[in-house]
Amino acid sequence: MDLMDRPHTSNGEHRLLQMMIDVGIHVELARQDRAYDNASDAHQKLFDGYVPLLRQGYKEALPWWEGTVRSAGRSGKIDEESLEEAYDARMAGPASDPRIVWIVRLIWLKCCKINESEPFHAIRPEYLMVRWLIDAGENELVRLLACMPYWPIGLNADGNWC
Repeated sequence: MDLMDRPHTSNGEHRLLQMMIDVGIHVELARQDRAYDNASDAHQKLFDGYVPLLRQGYKEALPWWEGTVRSAGRSGKIDEESLEEAYDARMAGPASDPRIVWIVRLIWLKCCKINESEPFHAIRPEYLMVRWLIDAGENELVRLLACMPYWPIGLNADGNWC
């Protein structure tokens, strides 16, 4: 089954890597982005668990997204019109599946916890979740995340990710 993403998502990974770069501690963290091989053991372990989790989420999200697209059109078929209607209803496309959102939030917040305990090895969560996927050749998983128009995460009043 195809991911059925839209052309505007083709550079989504760049957008996701850049959009938070000027928020809070990210300004400093962006200066120390590091590859998987140069990261702490805790960050590597987090990524190693993230990949199979995201793969499973991808496998579960695809049929849900296909059903969403199929039911969005008038004909009940998958065509350009039904794809547009589905994206109008769910702007993150297949990445709007609650499992994918949950995985992204979980990994983001776990990365922040590791960063708190290992400040000299801190890494931006989005760098771990996108750049490392690109480096690992996980192209379909990158395409899935690239459908997100924004990260499903925010800052609370104390400046902590939530």
